[in-house]
Amino acid sequence: MLKKLASILGLVLVFGWFAAQTQASADDAATPFVSLQSTSSGNQITVVVTGEHLKDLYAYDFTLKYDAQKLSYQSASAGPNGFSVDPIVRNGTVRIAHTKVGKTAGDNGTVQLAAVDFARLQKGSAAVSLHDVKLVDSRLNAAASQVVAASISIKEGSVPAPAALKDIGGHWAKDAIEQAVQQGWVTGYANGTFQPGKEVTRIEWAAMLIRALGADDAARQPVQFKDAKNIPAWGLPFVEEAVVRGIMNGYADGSFGPARKMTRAEMAAMAVRSLPSSEAPAGGGNPAFADGAQIPAWAKPYAETAAQRGIMSGRSGGLFAPNAHATRAEAVVVISALLQQK
Repeated sequence: MLKKLASILGLVLVFGWFAAQTQASADDAATPFVSLQSTSSGNQITVVVTGEHLKDLYAYDFTLKYDAQKLSYQSASAGPNGFSVDPIVRNGTVRIAHTKVGKTAGDNGTVQLAAVDFARLQKGSAAVSLHDVKLVDSRLNAAASQVVAASISIKEGSVPAPAALKDIGGHWAKDAIEQAVQQGWVTGYANGTFQPGKEVTRIEWAAMLIRALGADDAARQPVQFKDAKNIPAWGLPFVEEAVVRGIMNGYADGSFGPARKMTRAEMAAMAVRSLPSSEAPAGGGNPAFADGAQIPAWAKPYAETAAQRGIMSGRSGGLFAPNAHATRAEAVVVISALLQQK
């Protein structure tokens, strides 16, 4: 009886060893891959990036693209051991890079590479996709990899009501401001105000407009203005895209003037340039405003088209006020009207 039992146990051990070796061989042969998963709680969403079948993973680099009109980037964390570069966040993309430090072996098997947190800005599904994945081993060789489930769709979720703004009650642009804040392309200030009458700078307009229209990473190139160093880092991507798309340009002296207050004539021109090229003004323009003669010749076709399309209206007294500075409220109303044209 004991001999029979020993024989059975021996067979079990042999088959167990063979199965383990077979699985190990399969794991060795498997190509490393990276995938995405998401979890949500209320309007908070976490996207987890996971590597599987990894072999000696020492460093990695990848980019997540997300729908910036529906999601707002909050934070990201990468691997626990080693050094992570601060995430590079630009116009709907987050680039994450992480590496181990010193002479140490890389990771094997399944490893969570990063967790990226977003806040939902709008209802509806939102796409997040994985791009440009690079995996490097401890000998600094790039590993062959494949991306599985490279794109995920974050399902419908709730959006919290925006905090009430203290200074827009009874304001003529109240509804448009509240809708713009809800959509996420403009915000109020930390003290709970919106300051609708505050004059808008050119860089603020660029940021509002590109956020609202939807950023396009391909439509961006370094700008060559002589004051490019004066453009704040947070606003540079918006300026780059607005210039490449032909919406904004610089001044005759070669400057962009990011902090310069934007006039209503400039706003009319930039708004109309945001329309499809087939809808751009063709004639010399003859805007029907009481101060039409004061509108610069270059701006008249834009002012006429903006008025005809319902994108921009005059101020009290039938005035266009081309040289007056545009306010935050006016900027929101004009951009909202542009979005209705799409």
